[in-house]
Amino acid sequence: MMKRRDFLTSLIASALTLSAGTRTGAAPARTRPNILWISLEDITPMMGCYGDKYARTPVFDSFAAEGIRYTRAHAVSPVCSPSRSSVITGMYPSSLGSMHHRNSTQPPKFLKMLPNLLRQAGYYTSNNAKKDYNMRGDRWHQSSHKANWRNRPDKEQPFFAVFNFGQCHSSITKIPEDRIVKERLNRLKPEDFHDPKKAPIPPYHPDVPEFRRAWARYYDSVTQVDYRTGDLIDQLKKDGLWEDTIVFVWADHGVGMPRGKHTLWEQGTHVPLIVRFPKKYQHLAPAKPGSAIDELVTLMDLGPSALSLAGIDTPEYMHGRPLFCKRKVEYRDYVFGMRDRLDTRFEMVRSVRDKRYRYQRNFYPHLPFAPYEDFQFGAVVMKKWVELARQGKLTGAQEMLAMRFKPVEELYDSENDPYLVKNVADDPKYADVLKRMRGQLRDWMVETRDLGILDEAEMLERAKGKASPWDLGQSLDNYEQILDTANLQLQGKAAIPELLARAKDPDSAVRFWAVLGLVTSRSSDAKVVSGLKSALQDKSVSVRITAAEGLFNLGRCEEGLPVLIEALNHPIRHAQIRAAGVLDSQPPEANGKLQPAVEPLQQAVGRNKNNKSVMPFGLNFPFKRALKAVSGQENYYRWGQGASGSPKQ
Repeated sequence: MMKRRDFLTSLIASALTLSAGTRTGAAPARTRPNILWISLEDITPMMGCYGDKYARTPVFDSFAAEGIRYTRAHAVSPVCSPSRSSVITGMYPSSLGSMHHRNSTQPPKFLKMLPNLLRQAGYYTSNNAKKDYNMRGDRWHQSSHKANWRNRPDKEQPFFAVFNFGQCHSSITKIPEDRIVKERLNRLKPEDFHDPKKAPIPPYHPDVPEFRRAWARYYDSVTQVDYRTGDLIDQLKKDGLWEDTIVFVWADHGVGMPRGKHTLWEQGTHVPLIVRFPKKYQHLAPAKPGSAIDELVTLMDLGPSALSLAGIDTPEYMHGRPLFCKRKVEYRDYVFGMRDRLDTRFEMVRSVRDKRYRYQRNFYPHLPFAPYEDFQFGAVVMKKWVELARQGKLTGAQEMLAMRFKPVEELYDSENDPYLVKNVADDPKYADVLKRMRGQLRDWMVETRDLGILDEAEMLERAKGKASPWDLGQSLDNYEQILDTANLQLQGKAAIPELLARAKDPDSAVRFWAVLGLVTSRSSDAKVVSGLKSALQDKSVSVRITAAEGLFNLGRCEEGLPVLIEALNHPIRHAQIRAAGVLDSQPPEANGKLQPAVEPLQQAVGRNKNNKSVMPFGLNFPFKRALKAVSGQENYYRWGQGASGSPKQ
């Protein structure tokens, strides 16, 4: 991994080159290949060419027979917008500050997005039509539902075209049956539909009719996008461009079923990725047609690879590598992943994957794996899962998603556990592996300046004086101290004395993680309670909300409630949303103590009535939900309840 000082030096040189408009290594336009990306949504390698016998994917299978199939391709995030941010920039969202779902990040001045670079190099660029990059600055010749390479004025001009197929989006599990075929599956013939009785049910899902129907429908949707991919291939052939175009097929992240999309487990990041090189461009290919490459790659490598195929050197600031072409760079030994705020629920999980092991670090272990979110929990399968969880009928791997708390660390061994569902982090046999993977994560976070170590409200507050969140990350001289404070969680209750000391540190980010460490210790020791109460007076709203949450978790709602009510009026909306999220996540017996929050929440609802923010349901949404919770109308408490009503630990 490049040393940080060398990285910054090369970055400055790269930025100067780009600002001067230099197209390093660019070949003459007429000799360069066309590049087509076919982006699918929300699927793992659910294709016959990947050995899935339940799948019906004749186009993908034929395409893979002529192309190169990557078996260890991963998204850097299991959520669409941060994943797409990494694709379009070639950079980790956690370095840019674009890791939170549906935010509007200010990119650093040196950054030029992929379509900008290709357009500058003489390519016609079109996008049909999804963006979802968490930032602006992309410059396409055309970006709309009508965008197509056919629209370029000069038919000799090479093109970079993107088509996004959303029929396999996770919403397939929510659409009523009477609309599914008409809206999502209109290309399927009767024999194409999958039999629910034959659906392969993974061990982390209950074998019940609701899940069998959902899996069958999901596979139906993959057949739908298989046909749509065939349509594009037919267009290329009709236009005489099939042998002039390098075609990529990939999915933005894993499958939109429980334990997949939105989670950083294997099923949330493992994706299909296939590339076909026509005969005239085989000299650019990394392997022969029909090959499978088992090396670790990420979607973040798509951009540098496209640039390389166009004869353009990868900008030094990009974290991605040109791995999908004949290359001069090495494959990775590890790929890294991230999961941060999704809609109105705050989170921070990081992962490290090598060819055998998957390590995950839960920085917010006091939160459940699956807090309530309306979009996700509106699906039939999630409603059934909630029902089974509350009846205490989930067992083994099925029960994990319903846990009240997360472990601080998870480690999975794919060689002995192909579904990666058995956490062996506490197994002494894996102690050396755990230490190695933990160290790799720390080194990566320090090297890339992972901004997840700043609570979102804190990051936004600090970024006000910087050109961008990226610049903020580079300026954190005490980064390692902040991260090491966060990692005191690894010591459990033994770290409490040090956490109490760091809760008084001059830096608010250090104090945040120290107080969060006290919260995650779940200790009711008098010194811990005193430390949390003192933190209610902290200058940082992030620290204050965290302290209040810790007191709530200890059943001391009255002491933390004034801080949350105050935060509902904070000028940074993410502080407001986080406070509302704490209020709507309390057990039913706490409702009587939360009545003072009713009127402030009513005011927040009224104040944001017409606010159409980047939140998918509008900024008003979390306050409505919290109001229903504290008023006793609905309860969103950690939904994974056992038969006795006690939280799963």
